[in-house]
Amino acid sequence: MAVPVVNLTIDQGTRFSTSLKIKLDGGALNLSGYTFSSKLKKHYGATTSYPFTVSIASTTTGTITIGMASTITDAIPPGRYVYDVLSTNSGITNKVVEGTVIVKGTAT
Repeated sequence: MAVPVVNLTIDQGTRFSTSLKIKLDGGALNLSGYTFSSKLKKHYGATTSYPFTVSIASTTTGTITIGMASTITDAIPPGRYVYDVLSTNSGITNKVVEGTVIVKGTAT
């Protein structure tokens, strides 16, 4: 199964939040019993990472919310990064979303 690609843009020094729908075979995945984790890195092998918070917005529609506090985005140098979202259920971990993130600098 191909992992969906969702590209994001984050303004440095601001709070970031977006909702994502997790689907299985074209339909919403029931997220009961699932946990999620997500990180942003300069490249997949990088040792420095910036964590996203991940929460389930709706178990029945398969919607999660990923976000970062402004204190975290403020520490990320502007540039291009990669991220992914991993789900875990019954001890099985899968990548459910991946993409690039453009972190834009701010003047203020």
